[in-house]
Amino acid sequence: MRILMATYWYLPHVGGVNTYINVLGNELIRAGHQVDVLAHHPDMEKIYIVNRGRFVEKQKVKKIVYDKIFDYYEKNQPYVEPWVRWREIERYTFELIAASFNLGQYDLIHTQDIVSTRALARVKPPHIPLVSTIHGLLATEHIIAGDITTKQSIAWKYVSAEEYYGATSADKTIVPTNWLKNKLSQKSFGVPKQKLLTIPYGMDTNHFLSQYHAATTGYVPFTEPNKTVLICPARMVTVKGHRYLLEALSKLKQRRNDFVCWLVGSGKLYHELLSLSHALQLNDVVHFLGDRNDVPQLLKKSDILVLPSVQDNHPFSIMEAQVAGKLVVASDAGGIPEMVSDGKTGILFASKNSDDLALKLQQVLSNPERRRQLAAQGQKWGLKQWSPQTLFAKTFAVYKSAVST
Repeated sequence: MRILMATYWYLPHVGGVNTYINVLGNELIRAGHQVDVLAHHPDMEKIYIVNRGRFVEKQKVKKIVYDKIFDYYEKNQPYVEPWVRWREIERYTFELIAASFNLGQYDLIHTQDIVSTRALARVKPPHIPLVSTIHGLLATEHIIAGDITTKQSIAWKYVSAEEYYGATSADKTIVPTNWLKNKLSQKSFGVPKQKLLTIPYGMDTNHFLSQYHAATTGYVPFTEPNKTVLICPARMVTVKGHRYLLEALSKLKQRRNDFVCWLVGSGKLYHELLSLSHALQLNDVVHFLGDRNDVPQLLKKSDILVLPSVQDNHPFSIMEAQVAGKLVVASDAGGIPEMVSDGKTGILFASKNSDDLALKLQQVLSNPERRRQLAAQGQKWGLKQWSPQTLFAKTFAVYKSAVST
């Protein structure tokens, strides 16, 4: 088969969508299929076929779209916020450019987000099947981040409609967790549950372990040998819950001084979290390492992965920690309980509860033997559960079903 994978997001990047496309794409190529990838260029100035270098300058199309959309809203719906107008302009621009890449040459299109799914559904040739994978729930992330303050607003109604059309516009829609399946089928979004197929992620274990055992490429804070290293690799945005981790570490520091914590990543909350760390007197405990391209190597030098998410779907950081044999201490948010069995393959704590997180960290730091046991059980589970061959087999079965209908 000749397959087009498409996403509105830019590629390459360090996020889960990038990893998913790489893992699934490589398995498809190994099986003899041809795979192209359509995405934004990292400069966000072009939309291109990633593996072939063909691109279209975005601004040439966007200027025409902008004028028409802006004029429409000014005349017909002047009360609609600029934020919503911008999203419509972006979607139409992506849609028009995607249509210029000869979509008729493909046997199947597999989109990776709600924007590209709706866009490709509108412009692809009718006979070409469309499969989508929805990787998260952006609508509620806007609520958590404070971008949308009321569900009575036009902005909320718009993002809810985005989720609905993103999850229903394809012939087959895949979600990685039952949590996301249940969320999308709730009244707020109204996606029929039978429309959604749950297929957990997979990972290229061999590639990850080769990175894991390689030398680090950047600064690593000096850490005394008797101190346990906690690591939290996550974007510094509200939904990742860093505030609760810092509060928990402050409580933990009052009881013991045998740990440090590495925060890996950046984001719009970086300076706010840095200030909070200073205010909580965590300068000697918490190290901000910024964006890194050697996260597997940093994971090797750490002892415990901590993920304090307020909402999360199927984080690759948990998969990687399990395969590496590191203990996972994570919140019970979103799809995480489908990845970590509390007290068996890791530790769960109540989301947004820094007291519970501090208690759970206190327990595992005080019991190294239990920590090793849980990490080993998590590794056994992860090596079996996150097989890339399993992801390929289940996904390709969906492809065959889409082609035959």
